Amino acid sequence: MSFIQTIFQRNFALGTLGALHFLAFALFLALMYVDSRMLMGVNVWLKPMKFALSIGIFLWTMAWFVGYLAESSTKTIAIWLMIITMIIEMVCIAGQAGRGVLSHFNIQTPMDGAIFGIMGVAIGINTVAVGMVAWLFFQESFVAGIELEPAYVWAIRLSFGIFILASLQGYLMGGRLQHSVGAPDGTLGLPLLNWSRSVGDLRVAHFIGLHAIQILPIFGFILAQRFSPQNAFVSVVVLAIVYGGVCILALFQALAGVPVLKS
Repeated sequence: MSFIQTIFQRNFALGTLGALHFLAFALFLALMYVDSRMLMGVNVWLKPMKFALSIGIFLWTMAWFVGYLAESSTKTIAIWLMIITMIIEMVCIAGQAGRGVLSHFNIQTPMDGAIFGIMGVAIGINTVAVGMVAWLFFQESFVAGIELEPAYVWAIRLSFGIFILASLQGYLMGGRLQHSVGAPDGTLGLPLLNWSRSVGDLRVAHFIGLHAIQILPIFGFILAQRFSPQNAFVSVVVLAIVYGGVCILALFQALAGVPVLKS
């Protein structure tokens, strides 16, 4: 069975919404070539394109994980909270791009402020939903007959912890009403990612932390196959500490006003 088939088998709703976000990614990419409007130095459709891809990966990742969990009200609620909040997030981002205005940190008008506030609430609820899934993993509420290697399970658990902290770090940017440190947003950035090349950028640590839920479990799975259970577990813990340390260093680097890569 292919990876994509497995995703849909594990959770059809999350799998379908993830696929729709990948289609949205392609749509926004196409719009970049027919709509030349610029915002903060980049095409207006760049942010929706990036978020569609990121959310699609997130939804498929969560579909993979919840497939290990036995059916429960907690699991069902968490899944639908993620679905609803990610739809809200994407609609807000794409809608603001269509209007040619910022989606994040935009409180220029009551409408813009309300949209930004809705996005903040949605992300908070989504973070709670991920925490609910993490709690089920700590409770080992797995489908009967499923046996997961301890190192792999701990890689998933620890990745959730890093993800949640990185998600909450988004409120640091929200409180500042910008992601740059040392200059207003809109400075020259790296290709695609658009991270600032001249000042600190809080999005770097945010990005690294959010993608812990893909990176750590992959390594946890590989380590569990190649080493003894004890050695694999220790390796996963060390890897998680190093990964978390990288996130912290990236955060402090940004707060110091230093770009991740200088121009």
